[in-house]
Amino acid sequence: MLNKSWVLIAAFVALVGCKADAEEGDKYTVSDEHCTPDYWKTLPDDKARESLVEKCMTRGSYKQSEPKTW
Repeated sequence: MLNKSWVLIAAFVALVGCKADAEEGDKYTVSDEHCTPDYWKTLPDDKARESLVEKCMTRGSYKQSEPKTW
């Protein structure tokens, strides 16, 4: 019975951690709401924010060229 309790607790902790990661990732998805300078100012100054800004600036218009084999 005690082993089953530990398994349930471990599963609960894992699921809670997944939810927290999903919410954190939602802050950095490209959308009209997230692609505004006012929203960017609310985020911490880190690589994730820089990546979001880059994706917002190039969304829909940037197409990576195929590698050249000369």
